[in-house]
Amino acid sequence: MKKKIFKPYHRTRLSYWNTIATEWDSIKSDKAVVSTFLAVTLILLLVYAYVYSNEVIYDVPVAVVNQDATKTSRDYIEMLNTSAGIKTITNFTDLQEAKHAYYAKKVMGIVIIPKDFEKNIRNGRPTAVSTYADASNMVFYKKVLGNVSITNGYFNAGIGIKKSMAQGNPMKAAKQNQNPIQAISTSLFNTSSGYATYIIPILTGLIIQLVILMGIGILYGSRKEDKKIRTDFPRLLHKGGTIPVLLGKASLYSLIFAVIIPIQIGIVFTIFSIPVRSSLLTIYAFLIPYIFSVVFLGIAISSLFKRREESIVFLVLISVPSLMLSGLSYPLEGFSHFYQVLASIIPSTSGIEGFVKLTQMHASLFEVTQEWLHLWGLTLFYFIIAAASLKIRAHNELKHFKSQHSISLFNHQK
Repeated sequence: MKKKIFKPYHRTRLSYWNTIATEWDSIKSDKAVVSTFLAVTLILLLVYAYVYSNEVIYDVPVAVVNQDATKTSRDYIEMLNTSAGIKTITNFTDLQEAKHAYYAKKVMGIVIIPKDFEKNIRNGRPTAVSTYADASNMVFYKKVLGNVSITNGYFNAGIGIKKSMAQGNPMKAAKQNQNPIQAISTSLFNTSSGYATYIIPILTGLIIQLVILMGIGILYGSRKEDKKIRTDFPRLLHKGGTIPVLLGKASLYSLIFAVIIPIQIGIVFTIFSIPVRSSLLTIYAFLIPYIFSVVFLGIAISSLFKRREESIVFLVLISVPSLMLSGLSYPLEGFSHFYQVLASIIPSTSGIEGFVKLTQMHASLFEVTQEWLHLWGLTLFYFIIAAASLKIRAHNELKHFKSQHSISLFNHQK
């Protein structure tokens, strides 16, 4: 009885460790895989972090067409120029000249101060400051429109305070009358509203998926070309033989990223002052089903490729939809039902969401349970597909081997 139980266990254990050793040897000996792990996981992240290291855009050039040319209009321009992020250029005589500068990309917005600006203000008549912002670039658009709106608010408040003081009210009372509601705005998590702090954690989560899929695709493509899947993992055709192979692969990639993640967080996040508000242990616990699901997904889709080059092209192409469906460029709630379902079956969607919550929002593992359980569900789903894929491929290789052997035997007999 003990022998019957121990023998399958012993074979399973040997197959598990053989898979880890075989996969590790394949990774080490394949320069394309090694360069993928090194270049994408660290160098690419460093490059992105450096590109966005300024975090916030300053000195956005804005054309100001001052049609009033009074002290009040000049005071308005000075206030606009002192706002964070805008650099006003006032040497434009009319709108046509400012438009030429805009189309030449010398300015990213136009502000027009109308004629009789000062006169209308003094007579209590409404006046309008027109703003044209480059909506094709949301960063510039937000900066120009936001700063003009803030300047208008402060300028209007100043006019109201002066009128109240002219009626005999003290400055303190005039300020209170002008601003009865004091707005207190607090930025949570990304306190600097910086782009690098926003995008780098998302890219870190996406890079995990991209690197694993590319690495598995390259290795699987090589084995498929050389007909080595069955020989590298000899117990695939045995009953339950796919389980230790799949678990061995997933365990190895988890160990690799157990080393890579601290390097990414310790080097890139530290150099560029990107906060990490969770412990490594919690991050590891969350990433286990993420890595497992990506590994099994990679094995499942790798059966589509006949050559390693095909896998690289395909996986690079799907990285763009993965990025879009992650919620980086547009909130998931804004997608149609079809794309929401499609996003839910891509591991990076839940993986990125949970990773960002842990590292940036100080969430606990309990608070990302929904994403964590969803990843375990994807792990089981892709495990079944990957197991079937490996079985089919091993059977096909065995049939090919037998047919080749039969042909060579027939030729020998002739």
